[in-house]
Amino acid sequence: MVTLTKDVAEQLDLIAKKMGLTKSGLITVWTNENRKESEQKK
Repeated sequence: MVTLTKDVAEQLDLIAKKMGLTKSGLITVWTNENRKESEQKK
């Protein structure tokens, strides 16, 4: 579970809407991309 400030949650909501995603979907995409980058650095 992730706890966000109201401002951060609103920013995530705006970004997600622009990308046609939910906030959860946006966080999932970001997590997967970070995982890929971390694996490439190894």
